[in-house]
Amino acid sequence: MNPNRPATQWGNLSLLRLGAFGFGITGFFLAMDAVILPVLVLDVAPEEAKNTFLGMLGLGGMAVAALVQPLIGWYSDKTRSPLGRRVPYMAWGSVFVCLGLAALGFTSSYVSLFVIWVLIQANASISYGPFQAVIRDLVPVNKIGIASSLKILADASGGMVLIAVSGTLLGRYTGPESFIWLWITLGTVGGVLLITAIITSCTVLSRERPENGSRSAEQRSNPTSSDRLHPQLTWFVGSRYLLIAAIAVFPTYGLFFLRDVVQVTNPAQTFGTMILSIGGALALSVYPAGWLSDKIGRKPVSMAGAIAAAVGTIGILYTDSAMQIMVIASFTGVAIGVLLSANWALANEIGSSGRAGQHMGIVNLATVGGVASTKMLGPGVDILNLESSAAGYSALLIGSAVFFLFGALLLLPLRTNLDNAQNTDNHTQDA
Repeated sequence: MNPNRPATQWGNLSLLRLGAFGFGITGFFLAMDAVILPVLVLDVAPEEAKNTFLGMLGLGGMAVAALVQPLIGWYSDKTRSPLGRRVPYMAWGSVFVCLGLAALGFTSSYVSLFVIWVLIQANASISYGPFQAVIRDLVPVNKIGIASSLKILADASGGMVLIAVSGTLLGRYTGPESFIWLWITLGTVGGVLLITAIITSCTVLSRERPENGSRSAEQRSNPTSSDRLHPQLTWFVGSRYLLIAAIAVFPTYGLFFLRDVVQVTNPAQTFGTMILSIGGALALSVYPAGWLSDKIGRKPVSMAGAIAAAVGTIGILYTDSAMQIMVIASFTGVAIGVLLSANWALANEIGSSGRAGQHMGIVNLATVGGVASTKMLGPGVDILNLESSAAGYSALLIGSAVFFLFGALLLLPLRTNLDNAQNTDNHTQDA
């Protein structure tokens, strides 16, 4: 990646096309987790054990993702093909995910559902791991912030749209007699996944072709980076793990908090409105945050977003009405948007030019681990709530705020590629 390469080669529209697959793949994951899998579990699991069965399904899928993504990222770094390094895996994974979705329509037991979902997750990870490296592969350093913000915007938009669409379609599914609505839902999710994969793949291929004026991946490497993984990658992975875990707390347990603590009349409706409010605020904040991170650096913007998110999380403890919690949720959504945008830009900036796939696969371990860890906190929350009313929720939100702050602190010693480049320039000038 050459920081001197003209940034005008990447306009916002082309960066949107590059990140389009984020809309499809993130929308796929969130629609499956929030809507489709719970409905399928109800068809094959005992009523009294549905939460346990759903949790096992989710953890099984995350375990597969944690294994596959770093491995396939590393393998894609070494791939040489007429379609480049990343596109073959994006194409393979997307096609086989769609085949797996078709197979879901025939599940008749929990075992078959579990096996098919694990296979779908494996193929989704085959496509998603290499996709995460395309910004580091192709986008110049001074546009990484904007590219990352548009990628996060695509992720958030895909999640909101496909959750809403899937929920509306599956609302008509009541069992075998209305099976067509399950097929329509699965077909819609798979179709969006394929279309966005094609858009991103075509963008990657057009930018990698020498005749279009772009150089090979090796020639685009930053002269201040090496083909080794970043020596402080562990610091970043630890930080991102804490930040993602903190972000995942409220979406996981928020509905029960609204019902048991705030005692709103309709917790499900209020929670849904909150998620839309947070998503809208996040969508509005990601682009300015990406632009700012290109100007002043990724670390300060990431840390500012984390600190603001911690403040918003603590603020939730003092709410006693739906209106108050909506206002604080919107503020927290802005902070999380700033954090996610700048943090993803930072993840790309510290990536090694020759090992971007492996690097982003390792980074995603923090994402998967953070979300998975949050899902395991439920028993502790229940135990504390039995000891004292709402004590579990208070501990959960305070712990989330602490995670935000510690995640920010772990970024302090991190040296970025731009830091190294500036130091090199200063030494050259001194000489």
